Amino acid sequence: MPVNGVYWEWLGGIPFGEWAEFYGVSATDIIEYPGNKIDRNSVGDYANANIPTGTWLIIPDGKREFVSWSAPLGVTRENPASARVLGPGACEAVSGGAVGYGTYVYPTNKHYLSGFDYSEKTNHRGLDFAGSEGEGVYATDAGVVVYSGWNNYGYGNMIMIDHGNGFQSLYAHLSALYRGCGQSVGQGEGIGAVGSTGRSSGAHLHFELMAGIKVNPWDYLPPP
Repeated sequence: MPVNGVYWEWLGGIPFGEWAEFYGVSATDIIEYPGNKIDRNSVGDYANANIPTGTWLIIPDGKREFVSWSAPLGVTRENPASARVLGPGACEAVSGGAVGYGTYVYPTNKHYLSGFDYSEKTNHRGLDFAGSEGEGVYATDAGVVVYSGWNNYGYGNMIMIDHGNGFQSLYAHLSALYRGCGQSVGQGEGIGAVGSTGRSSGAHLHFELMAGIKVNPWDYLPPP
């Protein structure tokens, strides 16, 4: 880029001023940066700027906080206690319930990213799938819900599913939760809705897959 900063897609869902603050700058910094070629007369109030969603913008001197926290591993139906540190969505132990097939489907309608890819280097051990506010989120495989509710560490409304075969999946920043603690879910079943709750710069789904360690979901999902 021609300046230090961040190059990011404006996805809407929150006031533009709040989006700018997420990166440590002001709406003015972004809108009046010449490289973005924004017509200032058309955006109206900068804090609620009228900028089409899907517009890629240079955020001069913008920074994104390095994420050093991640969900604990091994949150199973028999022993969900480790999830209690996450927040009020932690569940009690569950007996029985659906078991996964060991194959995985996409958790969103869109099979491409609008945010960060899986990266061990930056400690982003998940995929940020594109989605509009309220779009469906689906169980990647059958299993039992072992966390459903608010997360205190930036993931917002979150669901975790134990698939009963050593794998768990996580779905974060949800705008709605359709399944609760202890419920069995089928593969591809709707469990929530895409949102921007928690520490998020726009509507998307943060998706993680775990098997004792956090694994790269691209290694398990079918081709887009």
